[in-house]
Amino acid sequence: MNNHIHHYSQWLRTGQYAFFLDGVGHRLAHNLVHDAPHEAVYLRGNDHVVEYNEFHDICQQTGDAGALHTGRNWTWRGNVIRFNYWHDLKGPGLHGVAAVYLDDWGSGFHVHGNLFYRAGRATLIGGGRDNLVENNVYIDCQPSLHLDARGLGWACYYFDGTYPTLFETYREMNADQPPYSVRYPELKNLLNDDPAAPKNNRLINNLSMGGRWLDIYDYNVWKAEWATVRGNVSADTIICRRRLPHLSGWDPYYLNIDWTKGFEHLRADDPRLASEFSGNTFRAAPFMMFDPSAKKLTITDPTLLPPGFQPPPLEKMGLQRKTEIKD
Repeated sequence: MNNHIHHYSQWLRTGQYAFFLDGVGHRLAHNLVHDAPHEAVYLRGNDHVVEYNEFHDICQQTGDAGALHTGRNWTWRGNVIRFNYWHDLKGPGLHGVAAVYLDDWGSGFHVHGNLFYRAGRATLIGGGRDNLVENNVYIDCQPSLHLDARGLGWACYYFDGTYPTLFETYREMNADQPPYSVRYPELKNLLNDDPAAPKNNRLINNLSMGGRWLDIYDYNVWKAEWATVRGNVSADTIICRRRLPHLSGWDPYYLNIDWTKGFEHLRADDPRLASEFSGNTFRAAPFMMFDPSAKKLTITDPTLLPPGFQPPPLEKMGLQRKTEIKD
């Protein structure tokens, strides 16, 4: 708690994290982490809480990375990422930088109450399931939210026996038996529930403005019922980026996620949004303002806020100058 970590990883440029969370039930709070060539937090295990931190200028020399990174294990669940301020994230390599990178089937995370400002690929769910992303604010992100079905596309080798690590770790933990099956009931029948499909992700009551709202990859195999997307408000330039539906074969985003050929961009006036994303609000005019120098968020049209939405507690994020920290 209350650490200021910066300009680290100067000798070894990758894999030297500010924080490495492993095990069960750790809390990472009120830290300021910035200016690093690679990642800030790598997370393994269960029931960790990452809250009230500020992360910026992470992954300055790396692509396909995240300020917070996890993945490749279905059993790492119950982790909470809340009330953090992620900003100014941009890397030079292919695939860019994510703020919260739930890579390769990262599952069972709760991401809520965060502010993402110019935070790259802000919340990336890479083929995982059972993630809840709610009540976050996204400003000038590219995109705010990312979903894909990689297990049914380019990464199918995780499911055909070529690279069985997901199944091996599941069986090592006896994840279909207590205590795992009790604490995380979704694990009990996972192997019998089309495990390659990214089911039961929920994107609910998020605000987004000034960038691109949602990317959906592997769109030629995507099923709308896999994700609950409702109550979100977007005033982004682009609402949705996805591959043209008539194209076959693997979605080439895994080679270059910024590839333009063969992709379509849906904007706020696209008539398809009303049916495909019913229950969400899309508009061209801004409905909030953010002053990064003062770290102040102003909702200019509160009538658009989803019921029960609470703005992120910016005043509590990052270092706290008092010796005793009270949340």
